[in-house]
Amino acid sequence: MKFSIFKKQKKIKGEIAYYRLEEWWLNTFSKNERNHIENVFHPLGTDSNNKPLTEGKIGHSSQNAAGLLSAVAGWFNKPNDRHIAKKIIEKANQLAEAGNDILDHHFALHQKIKIYYRERNSEPHALKEAIKACNDQIKIAPKASRQFLKEYPNEALPYHVGYSQLAIILKKQNKHESVIKLCQEAKKQGWADNWDKRIANAQKKLLIENF
Repeated sequence: MKFSIFKKQKKIKGEIAYYRLEEWWLNTFSKNERNHIENVFHPLGTDSNNKPLTEGKIGHSSQNAAGLLSAVAGWFNKPNDRHIAKKIIEKANQLAEAGNDILDHHFALHQKIKIYYRERNSEPHALKEAIKACNDQIKIAPKASRQFLKEYPNEALPYHVGYSQLAIILKKQNKHESVIKLCQEAKKQGWADNWDKRIANAQKKLLIENF
């Protein structure tokens, strides 16, 4: 007789259950990976002996599933754990893209860029994925900026990893005109960074190339 994977497991509680991620959790990670995730993930203020992802009862949370997974993914953005980070951030991005909170999508892509860019020299496809994530985040930047200003009316827009990281990539590819155009767009929208310096450096490179 065959038994469902769920019948073989101890009942899952905690944040995984609260956000109804049990099936994803069991089907995406091996038992060893799940144990490792729970041993590593201990947010500030939590007991290191507790397993908040799968233990305890959650009555209310101010974040949603995409926000949780984006945060969890950041704990595994290191060489030996990045395969786990990728699985988590892909799910976070999927949930954020399907949801109605533009900032969830913005931050999921922020984390995805950071994870894949770190792999650029060791994984052939990683740089391509990082560039795609940069462009995806840039596409939603106008909506994200409006939402930031709506929720935080007295604050300036934060650093935008999509614009900034893509500017760095384009600079390394000697695509200086694209750097200028990209930085002008980011500056116009009001995202934080030293755009004037990036633009001036790209213009200087163009002058040298055309001399």
